[in-house]
Amino acid sequence: MDKFLRSSFLYNSAENWLWFFGILIVGFLFKRILSVMVSKIVYRLMKKETKNVPVADFVNLLRGPVEFLLALFIIYAAVNEIVFPRKWRIIPFGKMRVADFIDRTLDMLFVAGITWLIIRLIRFFALVYLKKAEEADSNKEKQLVPFFRDIIIVLIAFSSFFLILGFVFKQDVISLITGLGIGGVALALAARATLENLFASFTLFTEQPFIVGDDIELGTMVGKIEKVGFRSTRIRHVDGSLVVVPNQMLVSQSLNNISQRMERRHKFFIRLKLETTIQQIKQVVEDVQTILDNQESISTGANVKLDAIGDYSINILVVFMASTADYWESKSIREQVNVAILRVLEKNQVELAQPATTLFSLTDDKNIDNDY
Repeated sequence: MDKFLRSSFLYNSAENWLWFFGILIVGFLFKRILSVMVSKIVYRLMKKETKNVPVADFVNLLRGPVEFLLALFIIYAAVNEIVFPRKWRIIPFGKMRVADFIDRTLDMLFVAGITWLIIRLIRFFALVYLKKAEEADSNKEKQLVPFFRDIIIVLIAFSSFFLILGFVFKQDVISLITGLGIGGVALALAARATLENLFASFTLFTEQPFIVGDDIELGTMVGKIEKVGFRSTRIRHVDGSLVVVPNQMLVSQSLNNISQRMERRHKFFIRLKLETTIQQIKQVVEDVQTILDNQESISTGANVKLDAIGDYSINILVVFMASTADYWESKSIREQVNVAILRVLEKNQVELAQPATTLFSLTDDKNIDNDY
């Protein structure tokens, strides 16, 4: 047995190879169990902050990066049992040794794994604060938390990238940044739109023309704000579709925050036939005015007036303010008014006008076939 353990293969004894494969096999067999255990321990340590988040959600967030880091530790422990001769190179006659390549690769993956873990923790804390915002019904916090979460994640990702360049590949990061030259200018020009949207997002958060949950009108589009990011804003259109609008567009165009107003204005015409009598017109105007004045969901000051006599109709103008900022509630009030108006017309035996169409038929006797 001792002879077998001392036998050599690829500059390493059989004992070293057994330790190498044993650590890998045992480590990867228990990697999943260990990752869940570590995640639950961290959950208990932060129980005060995590009481609003189920343990399953927390474990699902951390399990991926924890498993990745455990796998790296297992590989690192296994590789330390192996001796790599100095003459082993990545490329024959190349400068980088196999041992150096493995060390740099593991260092780079460790930095990436820790970055992944930190990002998952940030997402977790953002989830905690979002749940608190939902409990407090604070739309402002619902808007701020995702924005700062994304900003912090981007900063951490960039920091990790430069850390890998400086710590793993031994590059002078400051000299690298200052020495970009023309490439830096080209990169800045390419990122111009992104930077404009980023600065626009700060404008949106400082001036707060709207918050998550507000109904806005931008040009011909009407919808509800769902999420404000550092590059774009998601708006749920009234037809149910999701519209993604760059933040720069939101600060450069005139925007109407419908949720900030307490009422919605409605204006339309009732077009009666020209044959309608004066008495019928007066009665319709009076009845519709009474309906609007007695409607609790309509603000005071509604107006019903004989506006104009058109080419094919007598036009009665109706203007009122629905006492709600909600789009669909306002439509329901409009529907009630329309039904009431139809009943008034039916009661007074008044018909709605239709555009007149005149058909002229010309017959020339000279063109008629004599056979007929």
